[in-house]
Amino acid sequence: MKKYFLLVVVLILPGVLLGQSVFEKYQNNKEVTAISISPKMFQLLGSMSLSSGDPEADALMDMIKGITNFRALITGKEMISNESDLWVKQEAGDKGLDLMVSMQESNTDLSVYTKEGETEGKLKSLLMFSKGVSNAVPEAKIKGAKIEAVLLLIEGEIELDKIAKLISKMNLPGGDQLKMSGI
Repeated sequence: MKKYFLLVVVLILPGVLLGQSVFEKYQNNKEVTAISISPKMFQLLGSMSLSSGDPEADALMDMIKGITNFRALITGKEMISNESDLWVKQEAGDKGLDLMVSMQESNTDLSVYTKEGETEGKLKSLLMFSKGVSNAVPEAKIKGAKIEAVLLLIEGEIELDKIAKLISKMNLPGGDQLKMSGI
């Protein structure tokens, strides 16, 4: 009986681990900077009626209200970067995301996958992965180490023309690459 139980565990465990989101897997890893903003935070921001008087800031605030999920992973480790790359390709296929931008420059790869929203010009999901970031931006560092990869997932009602501005305002690595890609 123990042999059968052990056999079942050995057969099921890899499927459970592979089904786990790369965000969940690395959220507490010391080799990764993980950013996760919960839907509750976006609801709270949406319920606040703040006006700064700055039209650009107000437009960004309107866009933030439409976001329901924001996650980012930043790492300097090539192994984590490679695993994230595989996860992104699997996730894009599983969720029916379309490759919107694929860019290769200075030994840096940038891929942006999207799922269109119900309204024209808006997205339901944006998944961005940039590998080899330190090749394009040598001064980009995290925890004193060069940045190898940036993974970003944004879900909700996302205005395509404002997403690069938001990433830039948050000073996340990859924002400049996203702007260069034309988004």
